[in-house]
Amino acid sequence: MSYSEFKPTIWSDKIFSEYDNALVLGGLANRDYEGEITDGGSRVKIIECSDVAVRDYTGADITFDADDGAAKYIDIDQEKYAAITIDSVDLVQSKPKAWNERTRKMGVALAETVESFIAGLYTEAGIEIGSTVSVTSITSANALSTLTSIYTKMSENNVPKNGRVAILPPWFVEKITLAKVAKDTDNSSTLANGFVGNFGGFEVYESNMLSHSGTDWWAPMFFRANDTIAFVEQLTKTEAGKHEKKFGDYIKSLMVYGAKVVRPSSLAVCYCKAGSES
Repeated sequence: MSYSEFKPTIWSDKIFSEYDNALVLGGLANRDYEGEITDGGSRVKIIECSDVAVRDYTGADITFDADDGAAKYIDIDQEKYAAITIDSVDLVQSKPKAWNERTRKMGVALAETVESFIAGLYTEAGIEIGSTVSVTSITSANALSTLTSIYTKMSENNVPKNGRVAILPPWFVEKITLAKVAKDTDNSSTLANGFVGNFGGFEVYESNMLSHSGTDWWAPMFFRANDTIAFVEQLTKTEAGKHEKKFGDYIKSLMVYGAKVVRPSSLAVCYCKAGSES
């Protein structure tokens, strides 16, 4: 058979590597729980630390705050697959360029689906600037003030200042560039995964997968990286076989995942649209 030398682990690792390289929102979420799932339909338990109070010391007995082990759950309720047909799995594996291109396309396609899912969590934001019927028009003249006002609202909500990120659509990044406030870098490697630069207290990232309604409104997201959103995924299966209805072979990969906003008070969303430049 033409897939007699199929190596599922190598294909899975390569697809997942290409997928991981394409993530923006997923790469900024807390992914500490990934090893705890094996299939769709399961749940991941997140144990949270309780708040701690500070009290006056009077010399009397000390009051201790109990760590009640409160928990939140991520439902692994998303199951998506990518599948392609090829003439020969063994032939593709023997040609690195052909193999890299196919795994890249599968990984990127899965990443875009996952990014759209995480972007949809904007509805759980604890800080809202405007609404779908009250939209801020962003131009180069107000791009800076819009970001700084969001930064201030997050501070007023006691969001820690370290690790704040802004995920913006390409047109918003263009407005920042036009305002000449974005900071570029000579190190091209830091531009991977949509990173634009450090600006106004945020690490600014660009993503074309943010939720939006045509050109009427977009929902850029602002939060603390590796803290506000929890994300769990697993590439559970990668298989090859002989295509039943066509000459040739097939490759298919199944990914299961779930995400949850575990700290809504640290997530801000700004309803905005691209404004015209005068």
